Amino acid sequence: MSPKVLERTRGNSSGTGRWDRWGQALSLLCMVHCLVLPLVLGALPAVMSHALEETPIHLGMVMLAAVLGGVSFVPGFRRHRDGRVLALGALGLGLLVLAQFLEHGSARETAVTALGATVLVIAHGFNRRRCQDGCAEAVVNAR
Repeated sequence: MSPKVLERTRGNSSGTGRWDRWGQALSLLCMVHCLVLPLVLGALPAVMSHALEETPIHLGMVMLAAVLGGVSFVPGFRRHRDGRVLALGALGLGLLVLAQFLEHGSARETAVTALGATVLVIAHGFNRRRCQDGCAEAVVNAR
């Protein structure tokens, strides 16, 4: 395979790979927020801890995850037709939504949120990989 063809097989012409990278990065940020924030808050004044734990921040993160999921998982599914990736993304987002209904600041809420973010990181990785594989298959089949 020529270097140009090989480079095209690694890319993602539909652009979902870029959104998956953003989704993974933000999901990782969410995990860090959930797991590291309690340690950081121990060193910050009580007023600051209250501001960082406000519900609007969490709702905003869930909405951002939903938007990124929509712009990456839906076009990705159209490309690779792997419903498992779509289901995994929906599960991760569902866990983030479920966490919003749990007692705010509880260990259960933190655990469910961290699990949802982890599932989303994995789902975005699978989506990006499946889109890249689909792009490589399309180039090979076109020859």
